[in-house]
Amino acid sequence: MSTWASPRDSQDGPKDGAFDVVPVMRNSWAENRENSVHSVRRPQSLLRELDLRFHPDQERKYKQGLQENLVVGGLACIGSATGATLFAVVPTFVREVAREEKAFGTTFDARAWVFLVWALNLLLMLSYILLSTIRLCRGRLQSWNWEAFFVVVVSIFLFSMVFANFWHLPFIVGEDPVGLWVHDARGSDIFMLLAIDGILTMVAMYVPVRSSVLWIPFVCAVVPFFVNTLVFQSVFTDTHMILFALLGLSGFAYHGALRREKTHRQKWTFEHMVEEAEEVMREQDNKIQETTAQVKGLRVVAEALCDVIVKLDSKKCVDGANPRQDAFFETKLEGRCFEDFLSEQDRSRFSKLMSSIQVGFPACMPVTIRKKHLTSEVHLLAVDTGITREPRYLIGMRIEAEHFTAVEEEVGRVHSGESAAVRSSSGMPWVSKPVKVDFEDDDISCKTYPRLATTNVPLATPARSRALCIKKLLPRWQVPRNMNSCCQV
Repeated sequence: MSTWASPRDSQDGPKDGAFDVVPVMRNSWAENRENSVHSVRRPQSLLRELDLRFHPDQERKYKQGLQENLVVGGLACIGSATGATLFAVVPTFVREVAREEKAFGTTFDARAWVFLVWALNLLLMLSYILLSTIRLCRGRLQSWNWEAFFVVVVSIFLFSMVFANFWHLPFIVGEDPVGLWVHDARGSDIFMLLAIDGILTMVAMYVPVRSSVLWIPFVCAVVPFFVNTLVFQSVFTDTHMILFALLGLSGFAYHGALRREKTHRQKWTFEHMVEEAEEVMREQDNKIQETTAQVKGLRVVAEALCDVIVKLDSKKCVDGANPRQDAFFETKLEGRCFEDFLSEQDRSRFSKLMSSIQVGFPACMPVTIRKKHLTSEVHLLAVDTGITREPRYLIGMRIEAEHFTAVEEEVGRVHSGESAAVRSSSGMPWVSKPVKVDFEDDDISCKTYPRLATTNVPLATPARSRALCIKKLLPRWQVPRNMNSCCQV
């Protein structure tokens, strides 16, 4: 049975807060979680806690399930960043173009670099917005790695925000930003700090990027900001407080994203365990339906080919007898062992047959059914339904011949030369003398079934019975009768 693996397992044993490899539909989940709480963790296992990935197969399915929400969240995040960029860059560009002193465009200075970088960023973000809209509205581009696309776009945006702002880029190209711009460029440093924190918080809260790649935009924002603050001139006097504030805010945002991903992975794991259990149940239900249909088909065939159908349980006792079956066996059949009705030589053969039949494949054999007044020679058809509940076996019987038990006993006495006492219809014996039968005449055979070694000889019919038969047959012959005479005309 397949398993759902949790964040990557190592040889150090399970980890606190992680999900262990759990077989589907087993109760070992709680045990593994309990053991993980009390397990002794090594330092390297603490470092691995940030890696929440499943095993490759499950991780691929998990990533594929995040695509839809990631495109929606990424579209909202990039759209907000695009709006903020237009709000900050376009008014400055208009003022610089309309400026008479140090008019923009006469020389390729730091201002041109700033506008060029942000024009490329706007082009990249607008491309992302357009492609995301096509993905959501038209259902195309579903095979793309949207997580990587979003991480690249937002990382470039944050990196550009740190280096290509109105304050730091002039320092990089060797110009003084104080007299370069129409407005006071020192405010861009504060705006940049708030924008970085806002973008990182939005990505951590609304975009389901996995933690295995979420660190990339955080590094692209925090590390360049540290470099700019420590290398170039900053508008803040207490730089260490600013660095500590940005580090703390970004750390809180990343930790919140990590906790959200843990919860989401846990929920996803349980949902897929339930889905796999439902799939197993559906497969079992399909097998049950197929077996039921097969049994119904075999039962219809058996009822069409056989005279009597009997259901047996695992102990070969009759289960669910009806009046028709009781009449055939001349007794109450419910709960009786079927082997009790077989002859001695057929019981062992029947036991071997029932032990050798396979599920869904019928087997047949000729047997002798001994009842109270009749002995029936039948062809027996046995089917094992394979179901665990009772009844399990279906026994169909096709009657080949039937014999009165009293006649067979009388024939046996004739063969032994004993006296046969023939009784009248009233039950009283009217003749008692030795009966001699010549069995040498082969013109008329009294054999009714090939398995019988003896010949059945009917007893003499009493005169009263013969007269009664004639009386009942005469009206059917439509013979005119004269009521005034004893003779018929």
